[in-house]
Amino acid sequence: MKRGDSLRLLVINDVSTVWGGATKVAMRCIEAATAAGLECSALVGDDGAGIRTRFPQVRVEALGERPLREGVGFGDIFSRNFNPRAYRALRRLLATDAADTVVHVHGWSQILSPSIFHALARHEARVVLTTHDFFTTCPNGGYVNYRKGDICHVRPLSLPCLASNCDKRNYGHKLWRFARSLTQKKAGDDFWARVGIILAHENMEPYLRSGPLKNFLTLRTPAEPLSRGGRVQAWENHTVLYLGRMTWEKGVRTLAEALNGSGTPATLIGRGPLLDEIRQALPHCRVAGWLEDDEVARIAAQTRYLIMPSRMPEPYGLVTAEALMCGIPVIVSSNALIAREVEANNAGLVFESGNAQSLAEKMALMRSDDLVRRLSEGAFAYGRTIAPSWDEWSRRIVDIYMGRTRFVQ
Repeated sequence: MKRGDSLRLLVINDVSTVWGGATKVAMRCIEAATAAGLECSALVGDDGAGIRTRFPQVRVEALGERPLREGVGFGDIFSRNFNPRAYRALRRLLATDAADTVVHVHGWSQILSPSIFHALARHEARVVLTTHDFFTTCPNGGYVNYRKGDICHVRPLSLPCLASNCDKRNYGHKLWRFARSLTQKKAGDDFWARVGIILAHENMEPYLRSGPLKNFLTLRTPAEPLSRGGRVQAWENHTVLYLGRMTWEKGVRTLAEALNGSGTPATLIGRGPLLDEIRQALPHCRVAGWLEDDEVARIAAQTRYLIMPSRMPEPYGLVTAEALMCGIPVIVSSNALIAREVEANNAGLVFESGNAQSLAEKMALMRSDDLVRRLSEGAFAYGRTIAPSWDEWSRRIVDIYMGRTRFVQ
């Protein structure tokens, strides 16, 4: 499809301040599009300050609301299922020249709600959506049964799905999430069949083909080396590192059990609801919480290997790519979508997801300097090709906007 100079980009994301990967990518989309001369606007659920400060030329429609993770109010039961303010705001933004607009959706589950899809379904704008998680098809967003501690293979929105108490909070919350997914689905199969789905990792596609989604392409998120001092001589180091959110689905309880059982000291960096629990469980480890990027880079330079113990089918595991790029080998969960390629490229070891003993056994192997050196060499070699550079990624995302890249059915 050939687009003229009048092409507009509308970026949609719950928040404008970068606290996670989805928002970082959304900001990069605006950066790439504005550099290519596209007119840009944005719809966000928060106050919009993060975009207004960084991109003063971008029109921002901001709702000024709080994400669900900051606390749930009674009204959120309704507004986070269908947010009427988000619906009306998006209708206003698409009121003119919708046919010359490309809409790129990122995060929506915290504030904006499925209402945005109902608004988009009523317009001709071309829609692309980057899958930073699995909320597009799975009610709890992770294809994981939090009660059983395993990947869920039940078809989303089926009767067995409705009956499954899989939510991390309680069954009542699962029913609410199920209802929200139904609201999302009611945007219509015709709408969903025309949405272009950008996969953060190609192995996400089998999970997303269970519904009406038809059009896919993979564009991995760029990564930057975790250490800023060049290649890490991992075999000379002693630090065992975890970097990620302190949540059940990230596998931190499995990690804590393995560290305690083996007596291995480690450094754990990240925030989340299990932070205090993990601090109490690991008195022999440094559980630092959140740290500045410079301090993380300094620790990375002293790291022997990184552990990614996810219980869920981790869509990409960006921190793994960042470690590999500077020669830090990894131990990753078998549930991580990147696990096979880590093993195939001799860049790390894979343990059985949720099995602390399996993890401890892999950690014991990493006491060998020779093994760590071989894996470090494999990690550094593979890290050069694991993801595109930001420049290449920017060119490819603009090609998608301009219609020069085709989605595959």
